[in-house]
Amino acid sequence: MSHGTFFTDTCVADPGPDDPFVPATLEGLRRCPARPEFVELHFTTPDGPWHWCFPEPPQRRGRPGGLIALTVGPYSVLARPVLEDGLGPALHPSTMLSVILGGADVVVARSLVSAGR
Repeated sequence: MSHGTFFTDTCVADPGPDDPFVPATLEGLRRCPARPEFVELHFTTPDGPWHWCFPEPPQRRGRPGGLIALTVGPYSVLARPVLEDGLGPALHPSTMLSVILGGADVVVARSLVSAGR
């Protein structure tokens, strides 16, 4: 699995303790307990489970796959496409869920998992 020069095979497949991202597998989803208009996604990572509530899009449409990085943003978690030269611009909140459920590979910022956010 190669994702360009920014994310090496090692970072995605077998993250070391200094890698900023860990691979995440979507295990399930449910209605967000705090906000009914959001959906809570449950991921497993090598560093432990992680879950986050995302805005539910008006329609769930299949989106192209790819590698999506879930990162710390100024107010919330941001989903950003991984490009060959780094992270792309943040996806609009209304499209994040569609992209993830559409089959994108996901990596999560290790700081989010270790903080239990």
